[in-house]
Amino acid sequence: MAEVPGHHMIEIERLTKMYDATHGIREIDLTVNRGVSLGLLGRNGAGKTTLVRTLIGLLKPNSGKAIVNGIDVSSDPVSVRKVIGYLPEVFGLYNDMTVYNTLDYTGRLHRIEARDRSDRIEYLLDRLELTEIKNMKTGALSKGLRQKVGFARALVNDPQVVFLDEPTSGLDPIAARGIESLIAELKKDGKTLLITSHIMPEAEKMCDCVALIKDGRLIASGKISDIKKKYSEPAVIVRLQDPASAGQAATMLRAMLPGVEATDSTVTIHGADPDKTTLMINRKLFEANIPVLEIRRQESSLDDVYFKAMEA
Repeated sequence: MAEVPGHHMIEIERLTKMYDATHGIREIDLTVNRGVSLGLLGRNGAGKTTLVRTLIGLLKPNSGKAIVNGIDVSSDPVSVRKVIGYLPEVFGLYNDMTVYNTLDYTGRLHRIEARDRSDRIEYLLDRLELTEIKNMKTGALSKGLRQKVGFARALVNDPQVVFLDEPTSGLDPIAARGIESLIAELKKDGKTLLITSHIMPEAEKMCDCVALIKDGRLIASGKISDIKKKYSEPAVIVRLQDPASAGQAATMLRAMLPGVEATDSTVTIHGADPDKTTLMINRKLFEANIPVLEIRRQESSLDDVYFKAMEA
């Protein structure tokens, strides 16, 4: 079970798993570095869960290869499952089993020795704030607490890579925030995370990098900032001190730049390269004696970028 050399924790080459002519994943190429949190984004049915289930050895690919922590998932799925944790979107808990016994049972499945098992479980109960309910039956818990128990169960074997399928789906905002903070803790611990999601603001909070999947194909991947640069339309926002000067400022800037739009005390220049035009805009407005409060780059949300990429 040799570690993969360098920084790569997941390496995927031309990975294909098709159920029929249209459903599945096709020729996915993707590398995830150690300690990175990757958001796997796409509509329902795009192939996100199929990719995850193939990476953890639950599905056998038709072709291509995937290496997780130096282990080939096709030839050695048993070893892969020793180094990963998995929280499916829909998971079952034995409703009559207590929280502690659920984690103990999972530890025994991983063949963890009794003493190490109890130490690990107590650590997870404390870290995930489950100690007070450790003797409650899982069937009596709220959805948010059941999700936490599922999370704890995925971490019992202290995995190097954690796969989370829609981890905040269906949770109320407070429970979702709790899961997001757990994910932030795992990132601090240096774990590699692969998180599927279709909720863009949550993905943006949880992930460093994203991979966009459409109809089973990978259409873009990289750091969120780089993906935003690629797909977002640049724009400059100018906030003026005096709302009455917005019309004059817009007229003056239209003579030099396309895509100028004025509303109240703000002028927006669509399609303008912020790095090249900000100083020029500031100088022209200063020369025209139009007081400016701020000039800034308009930031696209991941939502905007996602829709633009999916339509491309």
